[in-house]
Amino acid sequence: MRKHLSVFSATFLIVASMLGTGILTTTGIIVSLVKTPGAVLGVWIAGGILAWIGAWCYGELARIMPRNGGEATILRELFSPALGEIAGWTSFVVAFAAGNAATSLALSDYLAEALPGLGLRPHVVACAALLLVTGLHGLLGPLGLRIQTLLAAAKFTLLTGLTLCGIILAAPTAMIQPTGVEPVRQVAEFGAPWGLAMMLVMFAYSGWNAAIYVAGEIHDPVRNVRRAMMIGTTIVMLLYVAINAVLLAQLPAQELEGVVPVIALLVKHLFGVQAAALFSGLVAFALLSSLGVSAFLGPRVLATMLDWFAKGRSGESASPAPNVRLVWLQAGLSIFMVLSGSFVQILTVMGFLLGLFPILCVLGLYRRTCGLEGRPLMLARYVFAPLFVAVSTVVLALGALQSPHEVAIALTLIGIFFLARVGIRRFAWI
Repeated sequence: MRKHLSVFSATFLIVASMLGTGILTTTGIIVSLVKTPGAVLGVWIAGGILAWIGAWCYGELARIMPRNGGEATILRELFSPALGEIAGWTSFVVAFAAGNAATSLALSDYLAEALPGLGLRPHVVACAALLLVTGLHGLLGPLGLRIQTLLAAAKFTLLTGLTLCGIILAAPTAMIQPTGVEPVRQVAEFGAPWGLAMMLVMFAYSGWNAAIYVAGEIHDPVRNVRRAMMIGTTIVMLLYVAINAVLLAQLPAQELEGVVPVIALLVKHLFGVQAAALFSGLVAFALLSSLGVSAFLGPRVLATMLDWFAKGRSGESASPAPNVRLVWLQAGLSIFMVLSGSFVQILTVMGFLLGLFPILCVLGLYRRTCGLEGRPLMLARYVFAPLFVAVSTVVLALGALQSPHEVAIALTLIGIFFLARVGIRRFAWI
């Protein structure tokens, strides 16, 4: 298969995957959990470091198996076919279909800020955005990927420009002590709220591993998959920390608490209502790139799994490209979730499941090395992998204590995927 993704394209795939719903919507929720600006900024820094460590570990996994499929391929080859297939269904349904549902709802919130007089119905706007992006990828193919890359560049430019403006307009002491007079707030005691806050941040950083899903389509994947993940993760981490520093410096914590379109609130504070409406419209338009990334990546996971079923062997076949029906199947699932779930519930379920399977993948570094040697592997196995597994496990455990209902939904989904896998194997209807 022709490998058409360069390091630059793969890096922007990472950036586009990460720059989306999380950074635009979760800071207000995190403020309500950990209370103080310093704690909020610390959570974002910790989440970025964890994503960077995970990208390093996945870089080693990409050297072992530079093929499409993401966690599904890794777990299938390093552990068992059953675990790989369950991870594949989870990635397709939760990471991509549910992720697009959450992104489309965020898009509708920002579009409502841009056009407050129209009385737009959020679910209608979200479904229309999903249909638009799916049509773009289904009809235009590679051209759709190029358009999505341009949208990602626009979104990155918007957020970077806003961050720089906030830094320039802030008083010298404002980046240390938030402006405005607000009551003294005590940082939340370490416990379950911190776990949920980190889960939301992990959701915002999800996408650091996007290159692993299309490793078979990247030029020289043994070298370039790691390079794309490390560069993309570093860029986004710096931007996330900077924009949250500006946000927390410019606005009192009690004004941010519980707010979803926090970036629109920041623009309104800096430049006024009209500028906030314009910026919100641009953000809503740029969010189409996040929908486009998932429309590009998700069907490739399912196509890889269907190839396993059809050929009956352990992933040795060439990485298949998805057909249009799989792209529309993912869109249908996203629309169903938009119509049936709440925004915060979708984020929590995604945060738990998106943290679970990377832990198992990183543990795969201890299963075999395929003759790989060198300092990067030693660092991954003896420093970064233990840190990633330990911190991620604590985060998920605390998050489960804070949101047991949503975690129960997540575990139920895994059970459903397992039963579906057993049924498919038993009755061989594929």
